[in-house]
Amino acid sequence: MKLFKTVITCVFASFLSFQVQAQLPDGALAPDWTATDIEGVEHNLYSYLDSGYAVILDFTATWCGPCWTYHNSGIFEEIYNNYGPNGTNEVRIFFIESDDNTTDDDLHGIGASTWGDWTEGVEYPIIDNGGFIFSDYQNTYYPTIYTICPNRLLNQIGQASYDIHVNYLQSLDCAAASMPSDASIISYTGSTRSCPGEPSPLSVRLMNNGTEPMTSCTFEATTLFGAELLTYEWTGNLDTYEIEEVQLGDAIFATTSIFFVDIISEDGNTENNSVSATMNLSSQTATSLIRVQLTTDETPGDNSWSITDASGVEVEGVAFGDMTEANSEYTWWVSLPATGCYGFDLYDLSGNGGNIACDLSTFNDDLQNINTIFTASNSGAWSNLNKGFLVNSVNTDVMEFDGSSEPILLHPNPATNSVVLNALNPACHLLQIHHMSGALAKEWVSPSLPVSGSLNIDIQDLAPGIYVVSGHSKTSKQSARLIVR
Repeated sequence: MKLFKTVITCVFASFLSFQVQAQLPDGALAPDWTATDIEGVEHNLYSYLDSGYAVILDFTATWCGPCWTYHNSGIFEEIYNNYGPNGTNEVRIFFIESDDNTTDDDLHGIGASTWGDWTEGVEYPIIDNGGFIFSDYQNTYYPTIYTICPNRLLNQIGQASYDIHVNYLQSLDCAAASMPSDASIISYTGSTRSCPGEPSPLSVRLMNNGTEPMTSCTFEATTLFGAELLTYEWTGNLDTYEIEEVQLGDAIFATTSIFFVDIISEDGNTENNSVSATMNLSSQTATSLIRVQLTTDETPGDNSWSITDASGVEVEGVAFGDMTEANSEYTWWVSLPATGCYGFDLYDLSGNGGNIACDLSTFNDDLQNINTIFTASNSGAWSNLNKGFLVNSVNTDVMEFDGSSEPILLHPNPATNSVVLNALNPACHLLQIHHMSGALAKEWVSPSLPVSGSLNIDIQDLAPGIYVVSGHSKTSKQSARLIVR
């Protein structure tokens, strides 16, 4: 029972520490590392990759039951014997014990937090205290098993069979550069959401997988049925395995559809010259005034959300861990900067969806709900839900005056802790903030105004929502809407 209790404690502690990280995706550039194994031999990842080896990294903890089961399958020993230094000499494998709280006794099977002797029968290098490598790779669980190809790109193969590992190691995708000219599209990185009639920026990650410097290539983007979307002539200078994100230009899509980006210029290897993606067209319309409401479950730090523009740039969002209150409703008001196509993404870190509720709605100038863009209320398993929408009108009076010929200008708006009031009448003798219901929220009598007419006021005690800020003088009243988030 001592081992079981220790394992449960370690699993729980590890889960808490990893909540706000995000696993490196397949196709990401593997971070370099240098470490010394338990025999005192130093190893550097990029030195092996630059020598043409593929490298398997097995991130493990001595208390991890699934790690122990896969470790005892003998798959890595067989791969190392056949393809390691004493075999065809194509592969290197590293066992990386990544929980720095474990001990050398645990590694050798005589400690309190172990399933057995992890060193027995293992001929490939074992690295203890590899938590820094685990963190650099933004791993979130044990075991995490990557194959890193000579081009330094990683792929999480996982606890696969011997044949699956070997087939990937011997595939063209993982082969070392061997021909002078080999332009390779690594991934599509452009927009995947658009709105009717709106241009969508397309882009890809280009790698030189050839042995000679690459200075030019031609891209073509086409629809599923072969209609040309655009062509682009790239020029530059990439050495072997160097990567560049190439902006191909904008394309307009008539409907949701699959499309392809291909390298169509002369190339020594055409197997890696194409990538496909799906462009999703959004039909939901909205104003620029958006309200996000989210009710958390028992693990509020597991959720985040973001609103991105047509280029994929986040314009507003909440990160993992920002919500701290369980079973509580959070409200944010967002004033989007311009018309155009936007996307809303809701994330769940653990991938189980959770028992949360979320609503994304849009409002007009009179603060009436004119459209519910997105709702979610379930306990199903998901890690990302998303919805696109088209902002076709800007709520002008969110930033301008309301009921006066001389506006108060607010900055920033929306605001969180404080807001600057500009263009206040120097004769202002009463400053008030009201809820939209009309109830008084804050008040300043005879505020001390600088000559500039600007005043910084504290709003930390205001709950998220929409308020009316008004300045009163003997002859006039100024007002403006303020969004507190």
